Formats: sequence, C-alpha cells, structure tokens
Amino acid sequence: MAFGSPASRKALMTMVLLVVGLDAAAIAIYYALGIAHRQNQVQMGFVVAWSLATLGIVVVYMKRIRQIRDAAIGRRRPTRP
Repeated sequence: MAFGSPASRKALMTMVLLVVGLDAAAIAIYYALGIAHRQNQVQMGFVVAWSLATLGIVVVYMKRIRQIRDAAIGRRRPTRP
C-alpha cells in the first residue's frame, strides 16, 4: 500500500480533476468577460472568488482523504469539544 488505498487514490484524482476543471472554467470566464481590462477591484474580486473556490475543493477532498486513510489504519481522531 505504498500509494494509499484505491478509495484514497480515487478521491485524490477527483480532487485534482475538479481543481483542473475549475481552473479551466475560471480562465475561460476571465478571457470571455475581459476581466483583464476591468477595474482592479473587479480583477481582485475574481481572483479571490477563484481562490476561495479552489480552497473549498481542496479542503473538502483532503478531509475525505484523511478520513479514508485513518479508517484504513484503524486510527480515530479525537473529537473536538
């Protein structure tokens, strides 16, 4: 099990594909709407939204991967009060 379980590899690949898809969509929207030629506030807002969407995907899928890994090795994380 050098590279993790099949379930964790599937979750990892799903995360990567979602991030790549999000990036492709964001770049397409960036050029389609001409964000580069808009005010700095619009550009910054676009980048912040894009970054938060990427962060959301990564946080959700890394949590899933960690849960899969912990279940595979029989480790339980302490619950937070």
